[in-house]
Amino acid sequence: MRNDKNIKNKNETKICKCCGRELPLSEFPVSGGRICKSCTNKQQQEQRANKRYLKGLQQYLSDDSMHIQRQYKKINKDRILRKKVSGIDFCAKDEKFVKLLYYKDAWISNYGRCIIYENGEYKLLRGSIDKWTGVLVYTLRKERYIKYTQTYGYKKVKVTGDSLVVENFIVNYDMANNTRIWHMSNDISDGYYKHLYPVTEKQYVRLNELQEQSSELLSEDVIMDVINAVEYKQDGWNPWNYHRGLYEVGYPGCDDVDNTSTSYYKWKNMVQRCYDKDVHKKYKPEYKDKSVCEEWLNYSNFRIWFDEHFVPSKNNQIDLDKDLLVQGNKVYSPETCVFLLHYQNTMFERSAKDKIYEKEDGTFVIGGGKKKTYATLKEAEDIVCERNQNRIESVAEKCKGSIPMCAYEAMLNWDVRLAMCS
Repeated sequence: MRNDKNIKNKNETKICKCCGRELPLSEFPVSGGRICKSCTNKQQQEQRANKRYLKGLQQYLSDDSMHIQRQYKKINKDRILRKKVSGIDFCAKDEKFVKLLYYKDAWISNYGRCIIYENGEYKLLRGSIDKWTGVLVYTLRKERYIKYTQTYGYKKVKVTGDSLVVENFIVNYDMANNTRIWHMSNDISDGYYKHLYPVTEKQYVRLNELQEQSSELLSEDVIMDVINAVEYKQDGWNPWNYHRGLYEVGYPGCDDVDNTSTSYYKWKNMVQRCYDKDVHKKYKPEYKDKSVCEEWLNYSNFRIWFDEHFVPSKNNQIDLDKDLLVQGNKVYSPETCVFLLHYQNTMFERSAKDKIYEKEDGTFVIGGGKKKTYATLKEAEDIVCERNQNRIESVAEKCKGSIPMCAYEAMLNWDVRLAMCS
């Protein structure tokens, strides 16, 4: 009789009230509920996720550090093209033409105008107007790594003027989701950097609605309120992705974080060395005054830059260098960093061979020991500088084509005397 009962129970089925599937009794709770185990587990997971979301939402509403602030980038003076060099008149007193790092001899201004250097002269590009969007478009030559030849080359690309302005002048907190650019008063022809805002699709639509309803320009406060409003965030927005949990500054900015990936390792290491007090005390005290730019505190932003510029090497360690492009730089950013092989990166560091010692008789030796003496400190410094300059130039020529052009030019322009004194 017991065996017959077991067989009967195995053959019995029940329809799940939630998913509508007809399933064996074993797929339902022993208590005899009308919802299958799978749906029950799913409901419990959703409840936990909702509780976590609501907690994160409360955190977002009360934590100003999770909100987007209006910020402009600090431009290194060496990237600015002077009027006396280009011979091109400015359209306004505050216009600045800034070098585009990964484009062939091109500069973008904070008004959206573009200059290129071609055939020995500087030219102001007219660009073209996209017939669908009305946005100004430039055709430029952008640097890219060619896997087949393992060298860098240039390829013609079309890029909008407003996107170049945003990239070079405005802090963009969320590059993956800010897929639109709002122009003040919705005037697409206005490329002035203080009139441009990187926004999500929902934010763009809302700003457009508000502008149509108003007879005046939307104020910056109104625009920023829309940008920070929860209801206009992108679909699937998760407040916890913007919580600054890594050393109280870094945050993922996305759901699909792979903690084992090279990009995440590089990002976490960068943030750690700048903001971990234990690292400063025990290992790298020289990083106490170093920092990461606002954009790169968002891992998602860093990953976008990483995926575009990182070239893997089987036999060599690759370093994220922050000092080559801007000598003496203290900030990790897309404008100041470049990937280099480890030996390329370390050749700029001072070594024991470069140290100058004064002997008892007032003469000087390089590297210590019984070596050639020099009558004055300047004479010894000149020798060290010349030796290092020749070494750097030699490495630069060997690496030409296998590293970005901005890195090659920075090597040739490296001030060895300044490096020796720092």
